[in-house]
Amino acid sequence: MVLAAEAFAPARGERSGFALAVSAGAVVLALAVLQTPVNVALAGLAVLGFAAVTIFVLKRLADNNGARFQRGEASYRAFFEHAIEGIFRTTPEGRYIDANPALARIYGYASPAHLMAGLTDIADQLYVDPRRRLEFQKLMNADDQVSAFESEIRRRDGTTIWISENARAVRDWSGRIVCYEGTVEDVTARYVAQRATRRALVEAEEANRAKSAFLAAMSHELKTPLNAVLGFSEIMAGEMFGPISPPVYRNYAKDIHASGTRLLAIISDVLDVARLSGGAITLNARPYPVPTLVDEALTLARIATGDQRDVLLDVPATLPQIDADPQRLRQSLINLLSNALKFTPEGGRVSVRAWLAQNGGVSFAVTDTGIGMAQEKIVAALEPFRQLDGSLARRFEGAGLGLSIAKSLVELHGGTLSVESAVGAGTTVTIALPPVRTCPRAALAG
Repeated sequence: MVLAAEAFAPARGERSGFALAVSAGAVVLALAVLQTPVNVALAGLAVLGFAAVTIFVLKRLADNNGARFQRGEASYRAFFEHAIEGIFRTTPEGRYIDANPALARIYGYASPAHLMAGLTDIADQLYVDPRRRLEFQKLMNADDQVSAFESEIRRRDGTTIWISENARAVRDWSGRIVCYEGTVEDVTARYVAQRATRRALVEAEEANRAKSAFLAAMSHELKTPLNAVLGFSEIMAGEMFGPISPPVYRNYAKDIHASGTRLLAIISDVLDVARLSGGAITLNARPYPVPTLVDEALTLARIATGDQRDVLLDVPATLPQIDADPQRLRQSLINLLSNALKFTPEGGRVSVRAWLAQNGGVSFAVTDTGIGMAQEKIVAALEPFRQLDGSLARRFEGAGLGLSIAKSLVELHGGTLSVESAVGAGTTVTIALPPVRTCPRAALAG
């Protein structure tokens, strides 16, 4: 009978129901016997027999449940004891109820028992900043849990480490918090690495500011005596106070002036880079006609390079004016045109196009048929102080700042500068200004 009962009651709930059914059956059977003309003693024996069976079944159920509970408890304790992360259970007042060996090791105690005996006030004894415990409790009261709660704590030997806690609140039937339970992870190495990274970033920013300040100061100091060199060499080359004898000195003075002019341009570029990286350049925007801007840029680029070849212009007079800083945007176009003239051999073509884009912004494109550059070198070309060697790259001296400055000045206007190029096939640099830079009162034309 017991085997049959076990065979038909595999689950704990089903076994309990089966035991109740057996008991009810015994009572029903006993009543039925009493209603028949059978010896009362026989009925009593039947009741006792069924009662014995019921007791036996219930005992077996209790034994099985107890064994199952013990196995579950043993499995949980094995996990608890051998877990890598610290596991805890504390009272809301700040006393440890339970802790595993991993937590004891993290906190520097010989065993969980030593930890629970030594740490009786978590706020004052554990946290370097006691207010962290109040913040922990505040989060628990509000959300019943905390996640990645990082704090600096004090170990038993007085050293400090950083931990991350994940925990939940355990409440009783009335909703009162009876304890907190969760896990602790030592994140000191990660925290130290993050702090070192932040410190390195701060130091890099400070070094960059110092570099920019140094470049600005040195550029200013170099420009002052250079202006005197340019001024006096121009006087000498022009023989303003009488002829120079012998005449060859006049050519020397012209060379001094030309070299000084080139050096001044390089120093001005370095100063611009320093100002741009330090955020010291501000725009003085005003409405300005696009054709005028292109014509001025081309004139100055020819002066800078000494190249007077024809440049194809496709700049409609009907284009709307742009709300921009003409000095800074002109400087961008001068740099692009100077590069195009510099790296395009005789017989090649240089062109400038301006148009109204579909989004309402004005765009410029400077195209040449010069030496070009490989696709993988475009990113380097946009960085300051980077020069790309080529068959004509040293035709004019330079610091490799023109394209970088042009890009930064365009971005200062909220626009973008993009480069398309291929070795031996020339280069096209496109400036795209945002629609906000287009003056709405001007007549729009495509």
